Amino acid sequence: MENFNPAIIIRNTEIIPFMHTNFRKKTIAAIDLGSQTFRLAVVRIVDNRPQVLASQLKNVRLGQGLAANGRLTENAIKRGVKTLRNFRNVLDKFRVSDEIVCGTAAMRNAANAGEFLDLAEAEGFNIKILSGNEEAFMSVMGLRTTLPAISAPFLVVDVGGGSSEVVLAVNSNILFNRSLNIGAVNLTEKFIRTDPPLPGELEKLGFHIRQKLSDLSAKLPQSPKNVIGVGGTATTLAAMALGMEKYDPRRIRGYALGSQELDKLWNFLTGMKIHARRSISGLESKRADIILAGIAIFREILHITEFKGLTVSDGGLLLGLLTSLIKKESDNHAEPPNTRGLYL
Repeated sequence: MENFNPAIIIRNTEIIPFMHTNFRKKTIAAIDLGSQTFRLAVVRIVDNRPQVLASQLKNVRLGQGLAANGRLTENAIKRGVKTLRNFRNVLDKFRVSDEIVCGTAAMRNAANAGEFLDLAEAEGFNIKILSGNEEAFMSVMGLRTTLPAISAPFLVVDVGGGSSEVVLAVNSNILFNRSLNIGAVNLTEKFIRTDPPLPGELEKLGFHIRQKLSDLSAKLPQSPKNVIGVGGTATTLAAMALGMEKYDPRRIRGYALGSQELDKLWNFLTGMKIHARRSISGLESKRADIILAGIAIFREILHITEFKGLTVSDGGLLLGLLTSLIKKESDNHAEPPNTRGLYL
């Protein structure tokens, strides 16, 4: 696939070489506008070392109701704009000079995405809607930052709110990419109507996922040596398995999540009401109603690929966007900053 050029989506970018002294003191930001969560990271580069100044995650659920009517709801748009307003305050506080802001499945699929884009522009945000290929490239870039020694080829799976991205890669080269319209939010809305869910609802959920993934193994040009889970669903599952009271990306990075652990979580959660799930360590309250669909997708991925577990990485799309911005700004720099120590 064509290499993704981050220069086309960076705000305030007059394409000129950065002088050594300017690059050594610069504050930049990346924003990932997902179907479930909006994420922000602000990094200051001082003496060629990136330092995280702010890292925020907000469960906006922009894609709520999208599967039913193909449009972003008025309430979802309001939640999104309110969050962007708060993000703008953070960017102004730290005097961010360059930012990269990207939307994913919800904005790709919504007939009225332009309405949200216009409101975001009024708040000072120029949003680039990533294609499936661009999203895959950025996710792999983020993964490689966190797990540089992972054996290739590796299968990267990002279960989002409105879609799941499945990417086979060697280093930063994409061998295969598929964007599937199965996500934790849209599958929950479509199949899970009772609390706790009925066995029949879970059976239909599993059958639908198997249909969507039925030809995956046959389509892969090479057999993966590893399955890597990135994104909020994967990191949440790792946090739950670890019983985290407070999220710690250092413990998440590289965590081996076995299929038996996934089965245990599935069996534990399927008979539990949403309000009870909200008290579970590692599970964000606003993910409690959609976590089952996320687990179901990962379980089926492991079943199809015949892997006994997956490796979880905290590096995904957000870190990939941030890395691309740092790379763009350091193209003329003799020693680009090392981003491997960044935890968002």
